[in-house]
Amino acid sequence: MEELDVYNALIVFSLLNILDVVTTYNVVRRVGSVAEANPIARFLLERMGVAGLFVLKYLIMGVVVLLGYLGNALLHSIWVNNIMLSAVVAWNSYQNYKLSSRERRD
Repeated sequence: MEELDVYNALIVFSLLNILDVVTTYNVVRRVGSVAEANPIARFLLERMGVAGLFVLKYLIMGVVVLLGYLGNALLHSIWVNNIMLSAVVAWNSYQNYKLSSRERRD
């Protein structure tokens, strides 16, 4: 049963990472790289474009999964990460909504 739980957590994990990159890209596309709050992500975005965001995401997420696996807490580490990514995606979505509302008014 735990294998299925980890599988489901990783599906959510993957989807949230994709949503994070897409929602971040949509904000950055509208206002530029200054919209990226993470200085490391902003640096990579300016140097490598969206590919830099993917590099950073998969590097960080790979470390999170590896540490969870090594600490025998894989499922918990993935779900903690999913909760944090959900908050980031929600914030990015809110920023996209505000920008879209402003564009419609102008």
